[in-house]
Amino acid sequence: SYQAAAHGADAIQYFQIRRSIGACEKYHGAVIDHAGRDDTRVFLEVENLGKELESLKDTFLEARTPSREVIRAESLVIGYNEPLNRPMDFLLLRGEKVAVRGVNGLGKTTLMKTLLGLIPALGGTVELGDFLSIGYFEQEDEGGEETALENIMSCFPNFTNAQARAALARMGLTKEHITSQVRVLSGGERARVRLCRLMNRECNFLVLDEPTNHLDVDAKAELTRALSEYRGTVLLVSHEPEFYSSFITRVVNLEEYTLKVI
Repeated sequence: SYQAAAHGADAIQYFQIRRSIGACEKYHGAVIDHAGRDDTRVFLEVENLGKELESLKDTFLEARTPSREVIRAESLVIGYNEPLNRPMDFLLLRGEKVAVRGVNGLGKTTLMKTLLGLIPALGGTVELGDFLSIGYFEQEDEGGEETALENIMSCFPNFTNAQARAALARMGLTKEHITSQVRVLSGGERARVRLCRLMNRECNFLVLDEPTNHLDVDAKAELTRALSEYRGTVLLVSHEPEFYSSFITRVVNLEEYTLKVI
């Protein structure tokens, strides 16, 4: 069973679910906090790195040390109505930084969501480790009615107005951006707001789905730096080996498991 409560206009949802991984309701985002052996507290704040994110002037905060096994999947089959892959095993250990690659249409995003328990698997099992605080970057977002400043202050009630403004400014947002509704900002500007939220939360596991889409060379270099310095676990979907090759520890090629002819 689960319990959901909205936090602020951005609908950060709080779920309490059992350890067994099953179907979740349609969600709109956030940091996923996974702790305890019987019940799981999940904060979902889907983060998005959109176009025009030119520089990162911050680093990822780190949470407490999680269990040695971060994710264990056995005989996993993913998909919605039809299976996308033959059964696969996947083990992610604490401190690993793993890239998932493959041509479009193989289900890389579906795999990420299935591993996190956001959608049900068609077969096999997935077990998340203990004491995980997960920051998840999804490719799409729509923004809300609140201003960027209101968004940050609702997520971080202990922040003063000045602290919230400073956090947004470190993401390269101007006074005009900060006082504008999130929904009227460009994709890149909305990404900066969402990245601000993620970088001000403690996470020990980052899941990034195509984070370099629409990023320029300088922005990619800064993101590479931040991820290289991050001491937590990373699971990354990317088509750009030049972006992740300096910090990734291994690569999983989904083409090896697909049922499609490629």
